[in-house]
Amino acid sequence: MSMSGRSCLIDMKGADMNGGEWPNWLVTLAASALTALGGFVLALVNRGPAMQSAVDGRLRTLIDGYERRVDDLTLEVHSLREEVINLRRALADAHLQSGFGA
Repeated sequence: MSMSGRSCLIDMKGADMNGGEWPNWLVTLAASALTALGGFVLALVNRGPAMQSAVDGRLRTLIDGYERRVDDLTLEVHSLREEVINLRRALADAHLQSGFGA
């Protein structure tokens, strides 16, 4: 076969490797696999911003929930602290009245 009818490495039947040719079905299969892989990578890259905004939204929801819970717990701690102070005063008064605290 002359070089004028053929490209440097690939002709209509596939690449020439060590004197043999690749079958058409193998070349087609390899091209399909590369196309599918490229499409998959492209889909992953293109969904990045949408995925990022979804993750950001979920994280924001979680953080807001945790902040509300921390605020609730902080109020509860302050309330319990005041209750402990009142109970200590009542206990000290009770000891003084019974003569134990003198």
